[in-house]
Amino acid sequence: MIAMPSITRRAALAGAGGLCLAAPLARQVRAADQPAGMPLRALHRFHVGGMRVTMIDDARFTFPAPAFAANQPEGAAASFLTRFGLPGDFVSLHMQVSLIETGGAKVLLDTGMGGVTFPGNEPDNGRLIAGLQAVGVTPADIDAVILSHGHPDHLGGCSVGGDPAFPNATYHMPPEELEFWTQKPGDEANFPNFMLGVGNAQLAPIRDRIKPYKDGEEVVPGVTAVSAPGHTLAHHAFMLHDGGERLLHLVDVAVHYLVGTEQPDWALAVEMNPEQAFETRRRLFRQSAEERLLVAGYHFPFPGIGRIVEQGAAWRFVPMQTA
Repeated sequence: MIAMPSITRRAALAGAGGLCLAAPLARQVRAADQPAGMPLRALHRFHVGGMRVTMIDDARFTFPAPAFAANQPEGAAASFLTRFGLPGDFVSLHMQVSLIETGGAKVLLDTGMGGVTFPGNEPDNGRLIAGLQAVGVTPADIDAVILSHGHPDHLGGCSVGGDPAFPNATYHMPPEELEFWTQKPGDEANFPNFMLGVGNAQLAPIRDRIKPYKDGEEVVPGVTAVSAPGHTLAHHAFMLHDGGERLLHLVDVAVHYLVGTEQPDWALAVEMNPEQAFETRRRLFRQSAEERLLVAGYHFPFPGIGRIVEQGAAWRFVPMQTA
């Protein structure tokens, strides 16, 4: 179990304010406010041994580029991104939710954004249900939901209209994350309170369904939790394994596929413990490269699957070719 450090809510979330920059705080968008039938954008299916995995493109959002180099001199993020022909003022990210069919169960790894839209963004989220429908799965078919941590883009689809979105599922979440993200938000309209508000709204309807998990635990058959703190207090990655095949799902160990791997010591503004995040990145990237693991990233370019390879003192993400 990860020991919770002595840290206040305000201190833990202090860096998140940098994400707002010039953008005003947007309201939380409820599921009922979403355009009817957010269409499916993309999905990709593959196997890890006998385990079938479907990556569903749930959402797209943008954040200011400086948030990805919070501990670097002004302009560092722009200089880095433009080397790759990317915009230097903002970063655009997709997110993909994993449907894992293992041991006769249907399991979701995180729930996407649901009806939640980040400040400063137009609604482009909540495509998970359409993705499930495309492969013949209904919300009632989901047996388990594993929550990696408590950020809105990972638990925003847990509940709908005050009820569990997946009515027959057991939800799994580290106890430290549950405790942190159900704290009462303050009255000030800022990004930290926005995130806490989402946590409260999404977790309250499922609280009596949540089972705790810890590092090294096989949460469901073939999915083992891997401690990966720093991004949040008890953020976890996951090792998918079956029939001798493995995939390490990094979740948010690296949020940007270039910045996170090639500049592992650059702090993301929302990281609660940047030093822990640096150590986590280096540990899991080193393991991925040395063991030649297939990896996945929640925010990496769709479908987010590839390899981590050494590049000098850092690493690079090499996307897997898909048909």
